[in-house]
Amino acid sequence: MGEFESKVLEWLASGADDAKDIVDLPWNVQPIEKGKYLAEHPRMPFQLLLVFTGDFVKLIVPFGLETISLDTSERMKLYRVLLKLNDGVNLMKFVLSGMNDEVYLRVDLDRKTLGKDEFNDALTALFMGLLTAVSALGLEEEFQRELFDRVVAMVLERLQKGATPAEVKEFLTKKVGMDEKDAENLLEKILEANTSQTYAGGDVGYF
Repeated sequence: MGEFESKVLEWLASGADDAKDIVDLPWNVQPIEKGKYLAEHPRMPFQLLLVFTGDFVKLIVPFGLETISLDTSERMKLYRVLLKLNDGVNLMKFVLSGMNDEVYLRVDLDRKTLGKDEFNDALTALFMGLLTAVSALGLEEEFQRELFDRVVAMVLERLQKGATPAEVKEFLTKKVGMDEKDAENLLEKILEANTSQTYAGGDVGYF
């Protein structure tokens, strides 16, 4: 790992949960392969892929939308919306990638001139672009469901690693930002279902 790569990952890994800027949140960063990392923070509604190349660092948000199975009419409508969104947002762009033509949001940053402020601007652009696309495509319900499931998965992972209910409650209130009552309600439901390692979901008054 080079000096530049280490510096960028340090921007994400260090910080505080009450930070005002996205880059200053303490992201959990995990390596995937050489030059590629997955970063996430429970308060952010997306998982972030970082890909380091010779001249650029690419920040990529999987949108979770495959287009290969859509019929031609649906696909053209979707592409039209994405192209119009590309014209209306700064820095980021919507792209198709993979065998199933999955939609991704991406920002390409020149590593020769990249500073922390520009990096934070890119993260903010991805955040705003995601919310804009969710609204434009009418995916609010699916988006909220996915966000909820991500938090539940994080809780289950902590329980499976031996975290106590008190520690999980602290995670929900301090990391995720839930109020105490909602955190207790969600934790109770997850603990009840944890013996089967599944959670059917439900309205807990947060997402």
